[in-house]
Amino acid sequence: MSQPGDWQQHYPQGVARAYEPPRKHIWQFLEETAKRYPEKPALLFNEQTIPYGRLWNRVRISASVLRSRGFAKGKRGDRVMLMLPNCPEFVVHYYAALRADMIVVAVSPKLTRDELIPLIIDAEPRAAFVHVDCAGEFEAARVAAHIREPKVFYVRSGAEFKPGRGDSSVIPQVLGDVEMPQARHDLDVAVLQYTSGTTGDRKAAMISHRNLVANAEQNNRWFGWTERDIVLGALPLCHTWGMCCVLNASIAAGATIALVEDFNPMRVIEEIENHAVTVAYGSGTMFNRLLDSAGDTAADVFASLRYVKAGAMLIDRSLNERWANAVPDVPMINGYGLTEASPEVTNNPPQRVKVGTVGLPLPGTEIRLCHPEAPETLVEPGHEGEIQVRGPQVMLGYWSEPAATRLAILPGGWLRTGDVGVFDEDGYLRIVDRIKDLIKFRGYSVAPGEVERVLLSHPGIKEACVIGRPDPTEGEVPVAYVVMKEGAPLDTADLPDFVEPHLASFKRPRRFHIVHEIPKNHVGKPLRRVLREMPEP
Repeated sequence: MSQPGDWQQHYPQGVARAYEPPRKHIWQFLEETAKRYPEKPALLFNEQTIPYGRLWNRVRISASVLRSRGFAKGKRGDRVMLMLPNCPEFVVHYYAALRADMIVVAVSPKLTRDELIPLIIDAEPRAAFVHVDCAGEFEAARVAAHIREPKVFYVRSGAEFKPGRGDSSVIPQVLGDVEMPQARHDLDVAVLQYTSGTTGDRKAAMISHRNLVANAEQNNRWFGWTERDIVLGALPLCHTWGMCCVLNASIAAGATIALVEDFNPMRVIEEIENHAVTVAYGSGTMFNRLLDSAGDTAADVFASLRYVKAGAMLIDRSLNERWANAVPDVPMINGYGLTEASPEVTNNPPQRVKVGTVGLPLPGTEIRLCHPEAPETLVEPGHEGEIQVRGPQVMLGYWSEPAATRLAILPGGWLRTGDVGVFDEDGYLRIVDRIKDLIKFRGYSVAPGEVERVLLSHPGIKEACVIGRPDPTEGEVPVAYVVMKEGAPLDTADLPDFVEPHLASFKRPRRFHIVHEIPKNHVGKPLRRVLREMPEP
């Protein structure tokens, strides 16, 4: 076997290796917590404090409205798209849609018209909750997709909980408290989460209620979250990490979430200090920017935290060392996950952190390392191999992509991650490389092929290849290499403006280089590795 040692001996005290998630739906965490702590703050947002009882009531109302309008009636699994920033309305309509037996398709409010079109065509949402600031891009995408639906509800941040919004504890009689169907928690899809997948192509991971319940509880057991925790809500809730390990995990524990609509380091510092935040999750970029802003006061600014969790990119030791020097009493913990695993797979135990590793498998999770070219053959102990994962958090498959599902999930339920890792002598996992070509910019996954397709639509570009270049702050930055057509100007000055309408800001190349040719293999595939090894012009 390629998994060494007795992982249990390194686990947090009181946490067992074995784990089987309860048979429930993810929205039931909110229902149960609201019954236990109806007056306890669930969300802190700007000047609003929203208790659990009030939040649950708004979810019930929204779910009843959806059902009364015919969504999911007689057709289980109607999709609802959420294009919202971190705000109370995201939380309400996320749980309401799930309670109404709909499937949530959460997308970034930063997406452009061109990026939204294929998602709308693929997911075919019947309803959508869209922030008013995104109305233009969304409506243009809906029209271009040539579909009549979805029914669009435009939303303003915080408006759902302003005075006079009908905060009665009883749902209006005209709607009724519609009895929700008894769906299969293990097989019914809760969320379609778009990802570049383990192969770099856009796909929607089908994440079940069981997947989400499992990953929330795995997180909480590992770190011992309770109703006394105040969790920073700065990670985008539209992405799996923020959705599960901030939103769902906090609700399951009865913790309070300090929501931040859009990341700004000084604003986040204010939230941490004003609310005595105890847990902060974020990308390496986020923590570097927080340390920059806090300066010499970092130890005092972050004194309320009991730990921070950094992930979403290949973390190097420099960030851990910088954090430890600035905030010695608050450990920084690294872990590993991917959208297809809902997302968390491993974490460092809080009292047994090994810098440079992503820790140990979560309860109920198995990991094996296999040869990339022979994916069912284990590598020898101590050798590098493709990381494969099996556990209750592994997705059901890719939406409408049975062939891609068969490639990603092997017999026996093993998920191929496309990442290369190695175990140390204690069984801690270290990430060493990627088989896939995804670029990790500020924790976002950027598929080079998507950026290249936009570049190739430029009238003067003949060939394009996009790679990730290491960056001490951002993790990696997208860098484009282009071959110009004969007679085209040898100038990249217009390229930033050209890509802007077609790509979200995090996907846009930070630098453009004109080259005479792009290195390729014998079948004409670009050799990204060769470009990465070459010094930049």
